[in-house]
Amino acid sequence: MLIAIPSKGRAGKVRSIKVLRSATLFVPDYEAEAYKRIYGDDHVVAVPNDVKGITATRNWILDNAHDDRVVMLDDDVKAQGWFKLYDHFAKHYDLSEPEWIREFTRLFEVCDQTGYRIWGVATDGALMSVYPFKPFLFRTYVTASCMGIRNETGIRFDERFRVKEDYEICLRCIKEDGGLVGARYIHWVNSHWGDEGGCKDYRTVEIEEKAVRLLMQLYPGYVSRIARKNSGYNISLNF
Repeated sequence: MLIAIPSKGRAGKVRSIKVLRSATLFVPDYEAEAYKRIYGDDHVVAVPNDVKGITATRNWILDNAHDDRVVMLDDDVKAQGWFKLYDHFAKHYDLSEPEWIREFTRLFEVCDQTGYRIWGVATDGALMSVYPFKPFLFRTYVTASCMGIRNETGIRFDERFRVKEDYEICLRCIKEDGGLVGARYIHWVNSHWGDEGGCKDYRTVEIEEKAVRLLMQLYPGYVSRIARKNSGYNISLNF
């Protein structure tokens, strides 16, 4: 199993590798030496500089992985683990690296048994979205912040999407396979807009809007816009 963390502009600031120390960082070639000085040669792979953007980077990782099982993690984790529900409260517990690897392995096994190509865990960290008594959803949205991909199936991200590539791959799997594996008993939450570097460096309203329009064109009826203050490109998926 390859645990891959794409990263850019965050040498010395990668929090996710503190949780999964056996993970491999995939970084632009021009930043590789800076990352290697901090994390060591064995934990850093240089991605050619002509591979631009997160979607192309994810595909490059899949194309160059020598593993049938690939886990994609965002580099800026801020909360992870699971909740135990009591009568009047819930308590949060972190997962250790061996525990995460155990759960990754189990989720790949569920994919093998169902015939689905990808899995993902809850990524919003909201207690109400964690379902200990209904641990799996099969027609849902999962993000590439913590996503497992059965690499032997040959599935790849659609590079027409510079953003929202995980929305597209989810809809494709639901349309073509009938579903995917959404784990709702554990969570992996990232900072996203809170940290400099990463995709924040190139996301624009125009890029987001183009991705939304293309999603609605490719998957009519599956995508709805959500009106939120100061943002016109929030969407929900309809299953």
